[in-house]
Amino acid sequence: MSMTISATRLATLLKPYASEGPAYRGLAEGIRLLVVDGRVLDGSRLPSERELATALGVSRTTTTRTYAELRASGLLRSRQGSGSVVHVPYAASSASSMILTPHGEGTIALTYSAPAGPAGLGRAFEAAVTKLPGLLATTGYLPDGLPVLRELLAQRYTDRGLPTDPDQIVITNGAQGAVSLMAHTALSPGDRVVVEGASYPHAHEALAAVGGRLSALPMLDTPWDPAALAATLNSSRHRLAYLIPDFHNPTAAIMSDSERGAWARELKRHGVVPVVDESLREVNLDGVELPPSYATYDSRAVLVDSASKLFWGGLRVGWVRAPRDLVMPLIQSRMTLDLGSAAFEQLVLAELLIEGGQTAAAGRATLRAGRDHLLGELARQLPDFEAHCPSGGLSLWVTLPDRISSQLTAAAARHELLLTPGPRFFTGAGSAGEKHLRLPYTQSPATLTEAVSRLRLAHDEVRGPGRATDRSTRSKTLELIA
Repeated sequence: MSMTISATRLATLLKPYASEGPAYRGLAEGIRLLVVDGRVLDGSRLPSERELATALGVSRTTTTRTYAELRASGLLRSRQGSGSVVHVPYAASSASSMILTPHGEGTIALTYSAPAGPAGLGRAFEAAVTKLPGLLATTGYLPDGLPVLRELLAQRYTDRGLPTDPDQIVITNGAQGAVSLMAHTALSPGDRVVVEGASYPHAHEALAAVGGRLSALPMLDTPWDPAALAATLNSSRHRLAYLIPDFHNPTAAIMSDSERGAWARELKRHGVVPVVDESLREVNLDGVELPPSYATYDSRAVLVDSASKLFWGGLRVGWVRAPRDLVMPLIQSRMTLDLGSAAFEQLVLAELLIEGGQTAAAGRATLRAGRDHLLGELARQLPDFEAHCPSGGLSLWVTLPDRISSQLTAAAARHELLLTPGPRFFTGAGSAGEKHLRLPYTQSPATLTEAVSRLRLAHDEVRGPGRATDRSTRSKTLELIA
């Protein structure tokens, strides 16, 4: 069954996508970008041309030409009596970066933050092959995961000061699979979940997909204001909380010791179970000292983690570290979704954990160089973009000079640069995020240089003639990486 998007909702999403060219072209580009970043899904039924024209305050001719443009690009199918339905062509959507654009191989996609495989990853695959015969002698059905991997992960937590038994570990298909599994296990339709005001959007969507009602906290000095949390929990009953305390996505902020303690006390008082995403904790580029794992403050915490951020995006192995009384419900819920994660990839991750950290260190070194290079290019080409130097994570959280994130994203696409607009990371906050842009530094220095060059062209286009950036006034970013 297709989902119908109301004219009012679509108009709200489209308003930031202003264009200096023909209005219909700007609206068509806006709808395309909403499809790219997942805010309008494949199969969604759009409002009629007349309804959208009324909601936007434009002429019917404008929306008619908008829909005609989308039909011509293959992104919309319209039929008399059935309306207009979004259709993502397979050839366009088969690329992992969701490049819904007529451009070819020259397109740069900064719509995801996942690293390429670091030096040493191939050796882990080769070592895993030598152990494959033993694995093939089993059924391969591992709903809780490969025993050797669960033992290694449990020891890893224990070595960090968080005693863990292997039977507390459940292997999943990435951290996203872990969040989804927890949502299916713990939530019923209508249950409330407290979340950070800005966060990883796919995790929020996984919680909402099972009927969770998200209560987004305001983004103040940090994403974790204890007073805002207390006010939210006092206003209504909540079942879960989802948070990213270490190198928060997208801001790269680190939850302080006092904030962790305050959150733990408040969540315990209200009986709210914390689901804590630690998938970026090991992407510690500068070796800064982090507070202890959140589970140290609250033994009820469910930790989710993944190999994708530290090693390679294609290594789709994640895990849950759960209190013992939750393990069997997780496994039982897992059996309704799938029968386990790929066994060979679990062998590969086990090899990476055994080898002593060299591959992870190589990956961090590459990311650190990419971070410093991207900061330098922004300082050189776009000095009025504010970007602090994060001590970990995979991306910069850039503050723009104006509320133009969506407009900038649309303009960048015309220069074959794909970005994710800031509002994509905000939940229930209207136009929040228009002052921000997330820029991953996971690609090569040459690609990042070209990406910033295209971003500069897009920015000059959005600001218009006579408002070019003064590129001699900003040195703050360069000082941060000197």
